[in-house]
Order: sequence, then structure tokens, then C-alpha cells
Amino acid sequence: MKPTNPMAQLEQWKANHQQGKINQFVNEMNQTNLGAVKNTQGNARSEVKSKYQGKLYANPLAFKFAQLTRQFKLIHDSNRKCLEVYPDDFHHKLKMRDEMVDLIDRLKAGGKLFNALAKSQGITFCRDNQTALKDFNQANGYLIHKFEEVITQINRLNIERVEGEKLQEVGNE
Repeated sequence: MKPTNPMAQLEQWKANHQQGKINQFVNEMNQTNLGAVKNTQGNARSEVKSKYQGKLYANPLAFKFAQLTRQFKLIHDSNRKCLEVYPDDFHHKLKMRDEMVDLIDRLKAGGKLFNALAKSQGITFCRDNQTALKDFNQANGYLIHKFEEVITQINRLNIERVEGEKLQEVGNE
């Protein structure tokens, strides 16, 4: 039965379309990671498998926090632009990388502690607490994953920067 309240209808529509987008994204990721590609005759052929073999990163918070995910995308864009426009100031990005590494270590340690405390509760650990623990673990995993993406990108950009400097030195000699 359809809700008669326009706000309830909107929420139901959003939920239906959000799930459709999630399913489409997961299907696209599965197709990409399987490495099967059709050639012009329609025959499937195997390509080099993606480095992401095994479990895909599909934290539901990546979809729920679309604006926060977008901010991480902007960080990636900012890192790239910093290297291109202000290569002498890239040390700020290296400092940010070091801060993120420290933050990841703290998040992982806190997560382990929190989960150990939850397990020590045993049978007295109620369903509400289990839901809160699951939510915490999802949020913790989401942040760790996003920070690791930024760290990986900064490391790649730093290698590009160092190689570019070496090429400049060789060209100047």
C-alpha cells in the first residue's frame, strides 16, 4: 500500500532508488573485478584481474554519507592540483598523510578495544548494544578506508614528484 503522505511517498521513493543505485554499483564493481570483457564478436575473454580480488569494499555508509564521500573526492582533487600547481608546497600534503596514518592507528586501536570490551560483556550484551557496535564498526571501517585511500594517493603523488625532480636535475646537468 502506498503512503498517502507526500513526505512518506518521497522517503519511500528515495529508499527504492537508493537501493537501486547500490545494486547497480555493486553489479558494476563485480563485473569490473571479475575481469571478463566482451570483444567485438561478443565472446568473453579474460583480462588481467584487478588488484581488488576477494571481498569488495561495500560499506553502506559510502552511500549514506554521499556528501562526506564527495569531500574525500575533493581532497583527492586538491592533492593532485597541489602537485601540479604548487609542487614546492607538497610537504603540507605529506604532513596531512602522516596525520592520517596516526589517526588510522588510533581508530584501529580504539576499534579493537571497543570490540574487546563488547565481547567481555558476554550474554549481558543486549541487542541495542549489538546494533550500536555494528554501527560503530561500519563507521570506523568507512573512515579508515577513506583515509587509506588518501594516504595511498599522496604516496603515489609523492613518488611522481620525486621522479619529476630527478628528471629535472638530469636535464639541468
